[in-house]
Parts: sequence; structure tokens; C-alpha cells
Amino acid sequence: MAQYFEDISIDDILSVAEREHEAHSRFVQVLCINGEEGIDLVYSYQKTADQGYAVHNYRVHGVKPETHIPSVTKFYLVAFPFENEAHDLFGVQVDDIAIDFKGGFYKVAMDKPMTVISPAQKAAREKAAKLAAAKAASKAEAAAGEGAQAAAAIDWEAERAKVEAKCANLDADKAAKVMAAFEAKMKKAQAEAAKAADVKPAVDWEAERAKVEAKCANLPEDKAAKVMAAFEAKVRAAHGDASAKGGE
Repeated sequence: MAQYFEDISIDDILSVAEREHEAHSRFVQVLCINGEEGIDLVYSYQKTADQGYAVHNYRVHGVKPETHIPSVTKFYLVAFPFENEAHDLFGVQVDDIAIDFKGGFYKVAMDKPMTVISPAQKAAREKAAKLAAAKAASKAEAAAGEGAQAAAAIDWEAERAKVEAKCANLDADKAAKVMAAFEAKMKKAQAEAAKAADVKPAVDWEAERAKVEAKCANLPEDKAAKVMAAFEAKVRAAHGDASAKGGE
């Protein structure tokens, strides 16, 4: 029996259910998975005999606690236990369930019990988030530097020559205005480039710490402790230098 997987959006849930219903497919399940970015939902439908009873699985990624999704019970009433379960155990907000237990399908000791993760999983997710933030900060810093370099790299003498050539065909008053506008533009761009080159971007020490912690994860404990100690000393020195400049 063949299985197929396809990623869909929340907006596609009902149209897929309607299409499968019209094709006389059998509803199999709604599977919930506690993913990195939220709850992943997998809607499974089994085709008819003439299609080899193939199972088509439609995945919706990263459903957040505040996100509402539509119930498919208008097409498949048998889906109501799965949708109530998704709500009670995973906290998925399902709207318009034909038979809605309003959070009482399961008697549980805590809210959304299937979203609980271990300390190790939590630490891994926090580490991944820090690394992602560090990469984003580095990328933004590099982009800012490239922008400053681009501004500084303009050949203003060549640009002046172009403007002067253009002004040769203009009357004296208009040519004077065009040249004045060019000179003002050039001075402003040069001043901004000089300022960007002179001012160093602020260091995101949390992002830097995340990088060092990631590096230390693969080191022996004693060596990792030394690396972290050196980093913390660097942070203190940088903060002290900034304080000293601020007091000048």
C-alpha cells in the first residue's frame, strides 16, 4: 500500500477534505506532533480500491497555540475524536467541531500534557534559537557593512563628469541648479559613508555567547570552562571600555 506526503497550509485543510470526500476517500486520522515551531498536524485519507488503497498524508507545519484551524467534521464526522484529542492533549484550537467536548474529551492532570518537553529538549531548542539569532545578527551586520562600503566606493569624480556633460546642454541657470544638487548629494553620501566607517556596530554579546556555548558543547568540560571564562572576561573588558568612553 503506497503512502504519499504533501505539505499544505491551514487555508487548504477544508478544500483538501472536500476533495477527498468527493473522491470517496476514507478518513484515517489527524496526527499531532509536538514540533520545534509548534504543533504539526497530519491529515490522512485512504483512497478507494481502484486507486490501490493508497494513503495520502497532508501536513500542516507549526500550528501555534493562538492559531485557529477549521474542523473537517462537516465532511467527515468520524474526525471528531481526533480533533477533540488535538485540543485536549496538544492545545490545538479547532473551530466548529460537530461533536465538541469543549475540553472534556480527556480528563488530564494538566493543560496540554503532550506539549511537555524534557529539560534536555528545552535546552536544545533554546540553544538552536540562540544560534539562529546569532546568525541573523551576523548577517545583518555584514549587510550593513556592505552598504557602507558601497557608498564609499562611488567614484564621485566620474559622477561629476556625467553631470557636467548633462549640464552642457542646459541653460546656465538650470545647469547651476543641477550641479548644486549634485554637490549636495555627494557631500551627504560622503558624510554618511565616513560616519558608517568610523562607528563600529554594537556587539550583540548574547549572540556571541551563543556561538561560544555552541563551540564549548564539543569540548571537554575543563577546556570548555576556560573558554567560557575567557569570553566572560572579554565581555567585562568591553563593557568597561564602553563605560569609560561614556564618561569622557
